[in-house]
Amino acid sequence: MRIGLAGWAINRRFRDEKTPLAALEFPRVAREEFDIDLIELNNVFLASHEDDYLKELVQSAWDQGVEMLGMAVDGTGNLSALDADERAEAVRKAMVYFDVSEKLGLSYFRVNTGGSADGPPEMLSACVDSFQQLAQEGEKRGIKIVTENHGGLSTDPAMMVKLLVGVDSPAMGSLPDFGNFPEEIVLPGMAQILPFAAAAHVKWTRRDSDRNVADGKRDVVAFVQLCRQMGFDGALFIEDGGACDHRGVLELKGALLAAINNRG
Repeated sequence: MRIGLAGWAINRRFRDEKTPLAALEFPRVAREEFDIDLIELNNVFLASHEDDYLKELVQSAWDQGVEMLGMAVDGTGNLSALDADERAEAVRKAMVYFDVSEKLGLSYFRVNTGGSADGPPEMLSACVDSFQQLAQEGEKRGIKIVTENHGGLSTDPAMMVKLLVGVDSPAMGSLPDFGNFPEEIVLPGMAQILPFAAAAHVKWTRRDSDRNVADGKRDVVAFVQLCRQMGFDGALFIEDGGACDHRGVLELKGALLAAINNRG
């Protein structure tokens, strides 16, 4: 397993009103501050989709010896919408990121399912249809479309599996997030979606049965052990910097390294 840094781990820096961190500087921060050479981007922090800007970002990563693996994409709409026009618009907005990902050399990008875990069966069918369209494009491009346990329909791991199996494409995958399921289902829930994983997000964050943030920290050792048991050997992206993202990222990186190196 390889440790990476997700842009969301330091999201407050990108969103700082006075001196926001530019996405072009993200590879340097990952390398110099955290000694991490693998990153996941966020579409909301990109300043542009223009070719010159994307080339500059690629060069920035190259200069630092940092690999850009994927991108978390938000704001594209509801891929589970029962209204066909609304759903088509969400698919159209998501399709844009195949071009962006291709120009950046990414292997995947993540979009959200939308919908609701307790919605009617037609909602799951609508979501499957949306992701099938995206996966078909992904097969042509050699770019995987992934979804995360990140609200909506995807709050239920069994529903996520139905979606992933229903799409039935090598270009469709999951992005399991260790911090998003409630505590009582986190490990069994992750076990259900890890077999489809293109990468994973790791957080200290614990959640109660209502998915509110709870006290304490998640057991990252147990998660790494689960990844090993499930045969997952991909990227583990730190996505939680805590109150102080410098210290928080370094502490979580240290815990992950210890867990990965401990094969006892």
